[in-house]
Order: sequence, then structure tokens, then C-alpha cells
Amino acid sequence: MKKYEHPLHWPNVLFLTLSPLAAIAGAAYYIPRYGVRPSEIIGFVLMFFATGLSITGGYHRHFAHVAYKANPIVRFFYLIFGACAMQNSALNWASDHRQHHRYTDTEQDPYNAGQGFWYSHIGWIFYQSRQEKQLTNVGDLQLDPLVRWQHRYPVIIALVVGFGGPALIGGMMGRMFGMILWAGLIRVVCVHHATFFINSLAHMWGRQPYSRKDTSKDSWWLALITNGEGYHNFHHMFPSDYRNGIQWFQWDPTKWLIRGLSFAGMTHKLHRVPPQLILRARMEVEALDAEKRLQSMSLELESSWRTKMAAAKERFEHDLAAWATTRARYWELKKAAWANSEGAKHWKEKLAAYEARLDEARLQWRAALQNLQKSPVL
Repeated sequence: MKKYEHPLHWPNVLFLTLSPLAAIAGAAYYIPRYGVRPSEIIGFVLMFFATGLSITGGYHRHFAHVAYKANPIVRFFYLIFGACAMQNSALNWASDHRQHHRYTDTEQDPYNAGQGFWYSHIGWIFYQSRQEKQLTNVGDLQLDPLVRWQHRYPVIIALVVGFGGPALIGGMMGRMFGMILWAGLIRVVCVHHATFFINSLAHMWGRQPYSRKDTSKDSWWLALITNGEGYHNFHHMFPSDYRNGIQWFQWDPTKWLIRGLSFAGMTHKLHRVPPQLILRARMEVEALDAEKRLQSMSLELESSWRTKMAAAKERFEHDLAAWATTRARYWELKKAAWANSEGAKHWKEKLAAYEARLDEARLQWRAALQNLQKSPVL
């Protein structure tokens, strides 16, 4: 989308401008007079995660990318609390996001990071077209009657559940305004900007270990405030994976929620990108960095180092392919309930041997990269 292609959408401008001002003014008035109760903080935290995870796990990974399947109870929860996040309906949200992935960093990207921080963060919403979207890229979602129902009433749901619920609970405790302030208004503003940071900062600040095809970047600290969405370079490279943080130590509560629900049978068909594709993607990015270094060397050194790097890369690719083939065969046998058979044991031992060879090849490749970085340049 071209910058400022449409006139200002004043309802969006007023809501996104006045809501944080109202949150600040409300807090400045209420807190000095009435203080903050633990129940209000608990209400904020519960609603923050209920609505935030309904965006990250629901709107994003489930509806927009279909990275896993969920039963109707989970989908209904996502649709109710996703509406309470006040980021439009699941249909509109998923449509924009699918277009973002298809046309990343181009004029057809709804929140094109190339237009600058302000535009990709919030400005694109200020200039949204008033015309009803065609929603041609979410035909699969329109088959779901729950999604169609939520698409008709997102604002009503947000007001009744997202603000009416806290008001009711707060009224029962004699703290109606306090609960509306914390679990309603402040929570909405925080969830808004946590989501918006992925459209803006996650395309401007961080590392790119998996792909250099677009501006998406991995940022561990963004993951902390966005329920795991900060590992954005991985996500753009492998958008169908239900995980964003693939390492066990990476903060991704959305991934843990999806996985946890699968143990109760409430989510299934969780898609994981094969590890060999992830390793290959990392190697290709590392090869790009190596190429830049090679081009800065003298011709004599460049020729010598190209030979070394080509040999290390060839070995890594060969061992990676052998490991992937062996791993696929082993899991075929295991899924076929032959885990205790002699054939499965043989393939398990073979897989362990290939894993060891792959580790050695990976270490050789990394050592070559490190030595290359130490070599003199022109």
C-alpha cells in the first residue's frame, strides 16, 4: 500500500489516539486517590494474556497461518478474547496479515516497514480504506460459522466481554472503575502496542539468522513483551510453523499454550518445519556473510578460502541430507509401531551415527567461518 493512499480514517485515529490518553488520564486521577489493589493487577494480567494469546495463538498462528488445528471451544475462546483486544475481526486481521506475508516490504504490504517506524507501527491503521475489504484471501476462514459470526459483532463482543466483564467483577468488589481502568483500558493499550511492535520494530531491530529475503528480524526482548512473537525472522522464513521460538530456552508462551492444549486433545496437527530445513536456512545465511568477507580479500586469499569454504559447505550439505533421509525412515518405522523391532533399532543406531557426523560437519563449517573472519582483508 502506498503511504497515505487513503484519507484519514477518523474513527481509527480517534480511538488509537484517545485510548492511551484516557488510560494515562484515568490512572493519574484514580491511583493517587484510591490506590491499586492486587485484584486489579490480577485482572490486568489475566486479561492481558487472554486477549494477547488470542491474537498470537488465535488470530495469528491459527487463523492467519493455519499452523495447527483447534477444536471449537478453543476457536470460540480465541474469537471472543481476540475481539476484546480490539484489533478488528479475525477475518480482517488474517486477511491483512496474509497480504503482509505475501508482499512483505512492498507497496502492497499493508504495514510496509519500508515506510518507516510510525507508519508500520500505527500509521497504516490511520489511513485504512473505508471501503469494505473483499477478503478474497481468507475464503477458508469464511467457511467457519463462528468466524463469520465474530466478524459481524467484534465491537459489541469487545464492549460486553472486554469491558462489561471487568466492570461487573469490579462492581462486586466495590472497585468498578479501577477494574475497568486496569483490566479494560490499560490492558487494551498494552496489547495494541505489543502487537504493533511486531509490525514495526521486529522489522527494524534484531538479527537475521534464517533469511535475508526481507526486513524481518529476531529479537529476544521483543519476544518477552509479545508472547513469543519477537522471533520474527524465523517466522517469516517458516510461517507455517506453530512455533516462533524454536529453542527450549526462547520465551514463547504462545507455543507452550498450543503444545499444552494438544495434550488435552484441544489442538492437533501442530506443524513443525523439518529441522534439516532450519539448519539449511541458517547455513545459507552464514554463506551470505562468508561471501561478503571473501569479496573483501585479495585475489590470492579469496581463491584459497573459497576452496576451503566450498569443501566445508559440501560436507555439511552431504551429511545433512544423509541425516534427514535416515531420520525420516526411522520415524516412519516408529509411527508404524515397530519401535521395538530389529529394523527400528538398526535405523535408530544409524540415525545416531549420522547425527554425530552432522555435528562434526556443522562444527567444521562454523570453524571455517570463524577463521575466515580472522583472515586479513584489503
